[in-house]
Amino acid sequence: MATLLDLERTGAVSRIDPELNPRIQELRLIYTSPGVQQWIEQVLPTLESTWKVEESPIEQLTALIEIFCAGDTLSFGWQFNPLRPHRNGVWELKTADLRMFGWFSAKDCFVVAAADMADRIKDHGLYAGYVGQVVRFRDGLDLDEPKFISGDDPHAVVSDFSYP
Repeated sequence: MATLLDLERTGAVSRIDPELNPRIQELRLIYTSPGVQQWIEQVLPTLESTWKVEESPIEQLTALIEIFCAGDTLSFGWQFNPLRPHRNGVWELKTADLRMFGWFSAKDCFVVAAADMADRIKDHGLYAGYVGQVVRFRDGLDLDEPKFISGDDPHAVVSDFSYP
């Protein structure tokens, strides 16, 4: 069995460096699968916002990573929830244009195993497929048990969030 740190050393996952201001401590962690890391580096920078918001999808991801990793409050508004539970311990972290599917291996430690543009996912009904992809990736890792936090309670997976 292995920890995420062990799996990072082997290349099975990569930790995202949020490149926070030196005065800000990293309080949460995000890891990615190799496929997601490649998508972030090669595909995401070429994509444009389909919502016509001022930030490009890569800028949206950068902002979300900074907020998440700095431990800032995740706001759960009635119009937009940046964190959404699915079945089998899978969660969706999202921006206006992006959807990242993964699981919490521990509180404040998110592992992304699938990511795509929101419109593509909605247009092609890909939610169930991405949830399945996350479960298969997670099951294939030799992670220490328990591999994930089960349930759909945001209190169990993320510190410092609020409902309106």
